[in-house]
This record gives sequence, C-alpha cells and structure tokens, in this order.
Amino acid sequence: MPIRQIVPDDIAVIAQFETDISVISFGEEAITDPRFHIKKLEKALHYEKKGMLVLEVDGNVAGWMWITPRENSVTKQMYANFKSFYIAEPYRGTAYVDELFDAGMMYCKRAGTERIIGKVHVSNLPMRLLYKKYGFKPTHLTMEWFSGEADD
Repeated sequence: MPIRQIVPDDIAVIAQFETDISVISFGEEAITDPRFHIKKLEKALHYEKKGMLVLEVDGNVAGWMWITPRENSVTKQMYANFKSFYIAEPYRGTAYVDELFDAGMMYCKRAGTERIIGKVHVSNLPMRLLYKKYGFKPTHLTMEWFSGEADD
C-alpha cells in the first residue's frame, strides 16, 4: 500500500489519530480537542512535512508516522524523534504496521540518522513490543508522584 507524505486533506483524520495517541499516552490529562491537533498539524505541515508519513489503504488514511529531526543541545549530534505512530483499528496486528514502521526507518537511514528516539507510555505494550522488534532499547523511565494519592 502506498506510504506518502501528508497532504492538507489528511489533517482531519490524522488529528483524530493524534487525539487517540494523546489519550493512550496521557489518560485524563490528554488534549482531546481536535482543534488543538488540527492547528498543530497545520503548523507542522510547513516545517516538518518530509517526516510526516501517511499509510493509505484502499484510498483511506490507515496509519500515520511523524518523524522530527532533533539536535542534542550538549553534543550537537543530530538524531530523529519518532513523535507519533498510529495504525487505525482495523489494520492493527497486520503487515501494515511493519510497512509503515519500515518506511520510517528507511526515511531515517536515507537522512543519515545514527540515532532514533521513540517515547512510549509504559502501559502501551503493543508499541513497546514494536520498538523492541526493531532493536530499540529502553533507556529512560519517568517516575511521577502526585499529592493525595494513596501510597502503594
């Protein structure tokens, strides 16, 4: 299936994907207002289009991957950040997942990227397994404490 760069007509569907990603990643603190995600995507379209990949199946947007170039502020080393990865429900667990992820990896290789960062919520097991499948290693774990919560 074709994997291509984002076009303006994709934004409404991808904004919903971004909303779903936000809920998976942030739970009750998720930003669920589609207007926020639409505005964010419209702005990024002008600066980051090359790394905004869309999986199309039968003429429909079925998946989405957003890759952003970054620079380490200390070492000045360039790296890629896998900012978003999403596969629509009917296509999860299919070869489309690997097809889109492979396209992202190839994008990074063609750009000469030597390091890729992908952040994932600790409870998002499918994404953690996908990263592991592609040789990603866990390097950081964020710990949080909230006042008023019961001690475990």
